[in-house]
Amino acid sequence: MSDNKQMKPQLSLLLVAHNQAAYLPETLASLRAQTVGMDPLEVVLIDDASTDATGEQIDAFSKEYACVKVRHVSFRNVGKTRNAALDLATAPYLMFVDGDDVLAPNACELLLKAAQEQSAEMVVTPLRRFRGALTPQRVETAAFSPVAVTTFWEELLRRRRYMGHLTGCLFSRRLFEALRFPEMSSYEDIFIAPDLLNQSPRILVSNASIYFYRQHEKSLSTALNDAKAKIMLSVLDKLKKNVKSAYQQRLFEARCVKQCRILLDNVKDLSEDSRKDIESLMRAIPPLAFLVSPYVGVSHKRLFLQNRKELRQRKQHET
Repeated sequence: MSDNKQMKPQLSLLLVAHNQAAYLPETLASLRAQTVGMDPLEVVLIDDASTDATGEQIDAFSKEYACVKVRHVSFRNVGKTRNAALDLATAPYLMFVDGDDVLAPNACELLLKAAQEQSAEMVVTPLRRFRGALTPQRVETAAFSPVAVTTFWEELLRRRRYMGHLTGCLFSRRLFEALRFPEMSSYEDIFIAPDLLNQSPRILVSNASIYFYRQHEKSLSTALNDAKAKIMLSVLDKLKKNVKSAYQQRLFEARCVKQCRILLDNVKDLSEDSRKDIESLMRAIPPLAFLVSPYVGVSHKRLFLQNRKELRQRKQHET
């Protein structure tokens, strides 16, 4: 066991896991492999009601290093679980890690250095998705550039470089002093994204992927149902409240069109209440302004017309 009790941690890695024993060893191995070593790190591991070997794997890892904190909870709720991890974090910077993903060996080194040298509240990198096994390689080139908060907010609405994801990002712990996650079973990261941006005077972005996001059949973002549809609709309502210009309004409407199309096409058990909420969102979009806007892509305009057509057909069928 390494002895790092005398050194104050610079970065807290907050890992939450539920029934991820099949993948967690790879995740923990990527933490062991960090080029900064374990001395500047504080690792917070939260096991949420796992019924497989996840809890045992976390406990075994905690015995290897003095910098590891463990808590076992039965929330069955990712928002509450992330809050439990926040409550144990003490370092000035935070990174969120999911129990089935992996970090590049120098991920912590790159993000921590960028934040410290450029006094950033947020450092954001794109996620690299993968399936199956992965041996993450060291990132040789990673430039971090400042981006205006307004520009970054518009990136969130467009779902481009930043999609509201927490993983692959570094945050100042100051941002979470008065902020907690909503008690949601999914999309909790997108829900608080506007709050994080509103508090972040300096944001850095990089095109280098240092975080590898595993996609599999049990991922929270994979299998859609009506419960997730309701959460996504509440997220859209939250985003709407932060729109501040006509340009942002068009971007928000385009996102609504896309997200509603995804729900209509993929949620087999979509409830009548959810369908009515989707219809309300579509009716709130002014057709002419949306269709002639240079800020809206052709694909989104087509989806808008498709959605409107289905709404008319549904109304005619009901009458």
